[in-house]
Amino acid sequence: MKNSRLPHPRFFVAALLTLLTLITACSAPSADLLDGPIVAEMTEGQKSGGQVFDHSAFDALLSAHVDAQAGRVNYAGLKADRAKLDAYLQTIAKARMQDLGADEQHALLINAYNGYTLKLIVENYPVGSIRDLSDPWGSARYEVASHTLSLDNIEHNLIRPIFKDPRIHFAVNCAAKDCPPLRATAYTGEALDAQLEEASRAVLGSPRFVRVEGDKLRVTKLFDWYGDDFTNNDFKGSASNVARYVARYSSDSVRAFIEAKNNDPTVDFLDYDWSLNDSGK
Repeated sequence: MKNSRLPHPRFFVAALLTLLTLITACSAPSADLLDGPIVAEMTEGQKSGGQVFDHSAFDALLSAHVDAQAGRVNYAGLKADRAKLDAYLQTIAKARMQDLGADEQHALLINAYNGYTLKLIVENYPVGSIRDLSDPWGSARYEVASHTLSLDNIEHNLIRPIFKDPRIHFAVNCAAKDCPPLRATAYTGEALDAQLEEASRAVLGSPRFVRVEGDKLRVTKLFDWYGDDFTNNDFKGSASNVARYVARYSSDSVRAFIEAKNNDPTVDFLDYDWSLNDSGK
């Protein structure tokens, strides 16, 4: 006798697909070095490159259209300046990594990631979220130093495995409200370390991204996705746990809470708002 209470097989298929989608959405790419000639060019530059790359055009655009304190971008205004953004990204496309030292390369890749993310949004503006777009991070469509890369390639296959600096997660911007705020100035090789320190303090010192609730330390979801970068001994400035890393840059009250918990409090992760970080919304 047929059991009418059993769900149709299509229900199980749909449920499985939903589960797989959620798993994929919540997973973070690993820091695996790109297999391509750009890596050799970067290695050459780190040995002998001495040129300074000019990011002044990007600096001017960011200063005009970014409210770093609010973490918002005036995409309507930036869209009107799209030709200037495209012209700057053309200089990124023509850069020679073999002519640049390590800090210059690092700054260029951060600006490339942020610049191409802005370009992606502007090309599709108005849009509610970057996740509404087709494969925003995985599609290889961006020219960097004469190589076609994806945003994932730039961040996860070049910046993270080559420079091994967890502060990168406070510097690259994913165009979401709960992403660390985009700087209103470009990164430069000369000021890179100070800029990354400033970005880390801006995020980890803000209750938007780090706060105490009850008996828990609640932190940005970035520590859920990339927590290993902050505790991996191979990465610059790593700590024995996430809380100890946070304490370096957090407010005095958060630091006192962490210390009162023997530097190992219960850590929970804040929800992540993927809505567009649009100053007009």
